[in-house]
Amino acid sequence: MSLLQNEADFEVVGQVFEGNQVLISILKNSPNLVLLDANLPNRNGKELAEAIRRDFPNVKIVILTMYDESQLVKEFKKLGVDGYILKNSTKNELLEGIRTVIEGQPFFDPKLSENSQQPTLVDDEFIKKFSLTPREIEMIRMIRDGLSSQDIADKSNLSLLTVKTHRRNIHFKLKTETTADLIRFANENGI
Repeated sequence: MSLLQNEADFEVVGQVFEGNQVLISILKNSPNLVLLDANLPNRNGKELAEAIRRDFPNVKIVILTMYDESQLVKEFKKLGVDGYILKNSTKNELLEGIRTVIEGQPFFDPKLSENSQQPTLVDDEFIKKFSLTPREIEMIRMIRDGLSSQDIADKSNLSLLTVKTHRRNIHFKLKTETTADLIRFANENGI
């Protein structure tokens, strides 16, 4: 969790290592979001997700796990979790997922097996090839439509800093340097 403590827009209010401490910690610390391991000692992640959803309906739940199994993802989705991120994600992917959930959108790791992903408007192969998140694809569309970073921030209820971070990540992933390059990419790929 040290990587989260270094982020200005996050505050880590608690950390536990056993399943039977999770609900107590939520009651004590009132977090907005719980990053929950699917496999904790004493109490499993599914049971905990169900209890959190029932007892703390306003707390967002992001599952952090090494399990890329479509059945498990479906079960967690059915329990109403807000996100599912694989442990082999980079720091930026993890932060992207958490920020997306905090902003009110679900986030299911783009690296999940095809049949465990939620359907997207863009082809799964395309997403895998460029490692773009649904949020980044949405942002590319807004850039293509001529919106400035401030316009995107206003429209998406994001901070300007978050939008600039997304733009930097998009340019890095697509190896583009200018907005014109990005618009050309969007047009060539039908985004």
